[in-house]
Amino acid sequence: MPTRDASAAAATSQEPRYKTFSVYRWDPDKAGDKPRMQEFKVDLNDCGPMVLDALIKIKNEVDPTLTFRRSCREGICGSCAMNIGGKNTLACIW
Repeated sequence: MPTRDASAAAATSQEPRYKTFSVYRWDPDKAGDKPRMQEFKVDLNDCGPMVLDALIKIKNEVDPTLTFRRSCREGICGSCAMNIGGKNTLACIW
């Protein structure tokens, strides 16, 4: 049975699986600023499987100004509802 350290080493030696997330951004405090798309590249090997996990990773490690709603992380409350890939869905279950 592999040890925990061996499992961690195997996970870090994997080829990166990058996914680019395009986030619709707008700052209401900047008068005249137009909404824009901003792209963030995330290694999927380095975060959880849900879109919400990637957004939390972006907020914690790349851009602390990113803001979104979330609550239960279990697909019950609906607070993380977003348009993802052209469909309205919950970030915690997609």
